Amino acid sequence: MTGQASILAAVERKNLALNVVEGGLYISTTAFVSFQTVLPAFVTRLGGTNLEVGLVGVITYFAAVLPQLFAARFVETLPWKKPWAVRFGIVQRTCVLLIGFATLLYGFVSPGILLWIFLLLYLMNQTVAGITSVGWFDFFVKITSPKKRGRLIGYRNSLGGFGAFLCSFILTWLLASFAFPHGYTIAFGFAAALQFSSIIIQRKMVELEPSPTVAHRPMFSFLRDLRGVLRANRDFRRFLVASAFLILAMMPQGFFMVYVLRDFAADESVVGLFTLAMVSVQVVSALVIGFVIDHYGNRVALLCAAGSMMLSTCIAIVAPSPMWFVMVFGCLGVNFAAEGMVRSNMAIEYAPAVQRSAYLGLMNTLLTPCYLSGIAGGLVADLIGYRGMFAIGAAFSVIGIFLLARHIRDPRTFRAAMA
Repeated sequence: MTGQASILAAVERKNLALNVVEGGLYISTTAFVSFQTVLPAFVTRLGGTNLEVGLVGVITYFAAVLPQLFAARFVETLPWKKPWAVRFGIVQRTCVLLIGFATLLYGFVSPGILLWIFLLLYLMNQTVAGITSVGWFDFFVKITSPKKRGRLIGYRNSLGGFGAFLCSFILTWLLASFAFPHGYTIAFGFAAALQFSSIIIQRKMVELEPSPTVAHRPMFSFLRDLRGVLRANRDFRRFLVASAFLILAMMPQGFFMVYVLRDFAADESVVGLFTLAMVSVQVVSALVIGFVIDHYGNRVALLCAAGSMMLSTCIAIVAPSPMWFVMVFGCLGVNFAAEGMVRSNMAIEYAPAVQRSAYLGLMNTLLTPCYLSGIAGGLVADLIGYRGMFAIGAAFSVIGIFLLARHIRDPRTFRAAMA
């Protein structure tokens, strides 16, 4: 091994280790701000309706993906991706801290005002997260070789799942020991502290070489070129169609907790229990998914995630008691450990290196309307009940899985065949 190759290998090992720790810290915070358990319960506690609970799911995805195409227009012109990820990452984490302060100040005084302050700050948090993620994922791909991305995703999500597993015990204790809103205030504070710690680790990663770039283009030219991508890349276009149905299939996930709290009259102690079930499964499933990505490709891993979402929805439909939802959230943990990262990883593998951020932004922005299913889910639940809405979500799962299994080629597979 030459001296330069030795240095490159050492830098890659350092980046891998730091990436695992950074991801572990950030993902651990999902126990405190889980949009499947904690945030729906928080909104319900503030007097929110099904529509406002559904709005949490919409904001979680919609606000995070809508700005990505516009952010990609700038990211693709940057030779260095890390500064973008770090700067916007700090802004995003500040929003979480402000949610904690708002809960402390308004939780007792005016829950109604706090509800809308929370929704506004959460909207800001997710919007900035979407702007950040385009540059962050390009940076992530740039410093990680393709053959190691799967295991890195697995290690990050597994360590994060283990951290969230521990944090779930803290969350359970907080909500049981402190009167509202103090339990939630402390939980949001812990989330902000861990997220700021992760950005400190991220700053230590090394970006050795500049990325290939394109000249800054007017928006019209940028969009026209992306329209050409859709026309020319049939495999990517089919992948987007299947992804749309798989996103629609996630419509029920924000309502599982609300269903248990309202229809089964459970108390808030189940919030910690179900979060614990979700993140404990995530620890193991993330490692398995990482192995599957590296050995069998992203398509198979995405099928595993989609199948777990369908299974969680089907169990919720037939569940006779709240304890069955331990299995529901356990299956949801598999989906949560894999779906977003695997889909993004698969999307960028359809793209040439210079267009990675553009492909990622194009995918997420085009799929943005699908994330409105959270609001639709709330309206449907009001009309036909939660189980009827869950059945619609299961139907979307079946369609998405069929398309992914029968009509989508993994880019890694057909490129290997062409080589």
